[in-house]
Amino acid sequence: MAGGPTRRTVLAASAAAVPLLLTGCRGVEVLGAPPPLAPDVRLLRSAIEAERLMVSRYREAVAQAGSQGHPIVSALTGIMAEHEQHLAQLTARLVVPAGSTSRLPPATGANAPLPAGLAAALAALETAELDRSNTLASQLLRVPPSLAQLMASISASEATHVPVLASLGRPQ
Repeated sequence: MAGGPTRRTVLAASAAAVPLLLTGCRGVEVLGAPPPLAPDVRLLRSAIEAERLMVSRYREAVAQAGSQGHPIVSALTGIMAEHEQHLAQLTARLVVPAGSTSRLPPATGANAPLPAGLAAALAALETAELDRSNTLASQLLRVPPSLAQLMASISASEATHVPVLASLGRPQ
C-alpha cells in the first residue's frame, strides 16, 4: 500500500468541507451586518463634513469678493486655507477599513449657499464660525484625548475667525 491518503481520510475530509462550502456560497452576509460606528467616529465624521462645508462656503465668498475686485479676497483666502488644514488634520484621523462602505461621500457644497451680497455673506460666515467653534467645544468630553486636543485647537481657531470676519464686514 502506498503512503497516500486512505479512502477513509478522503471521505472524512470531504464531509468536513461540506459546511464550509455551503457557508461560502452564501457570501459575506453569513457574517452579519457590520457593527455601528463608534460615537467618537460619528463625531469625527461630523466634524469633517462641517469643515468641508466651511471650505465650500469660503470658496463661494472668495468668488463673490473676487468678482467685485474687493480687497478682502486675501483675508478670506487665508481663512479658507486654515479650514483646509483643519480638514486635512481631521481626515487624517479617520481610519476607514479596506472594503468598507462607510467612506465619506465626495464633497458637494450643495449645503453651502451664502446669501447674496458680500456683507450678508460675511455675516453668515461669522455666524457659522461661531456655531462651529461652540459645537466643537461642546464635544470635547465625548472624544478620546488626542482627538479632543485637535478639536479644541480647531475650535479656538474658528473662534478667532469671528472678529476677523466682523472687521472685514465693517465699512472702511
